[in-house]
Amino acid sequence: MKNILSLLFIAFIIFSCGTQQEKSTTEDLSETIQSIDPAKLETIEIAVNGMTCGGCERTVQTAVGNLPGIQSVKASHLDSTAVVTFDKTKANFEEMKVAITDKGYQALDFKVIEK
Repeated sequence: MKNILSLLFIAFIIFSCGTQQEKSTTEDLSETIQSIDPAKLETIEIAVNGMTCGGCERTVQTAVGNLPGIQSVKASHLDSTAVVTFDKTKANFEEMKVAITDKGYQALDFKVIEK
């Protein structure tokens, strides 16, 4: 009886894992990029305090990258910056600042990077 329950449990786990379909981050990003009008893009450099390692960079990149209208994010703990390209009709600095602050870092100011 225990063997049958064990087999049923294992089968349930295998079946459950096989039925979940999630999009990869790459697929999500490519869909987002396709929906952004290049004429509305802006690139800014945000001064970010508190990043000390690559993990911090990934945290900031993910937090900002999950916002609507973001095309790309590149954070650097060495430079204490995050460079963000985004659709200015769908995102703004204040939203990015909140996303960064919610992760425990400080978004101090930004400057627009000319094309």
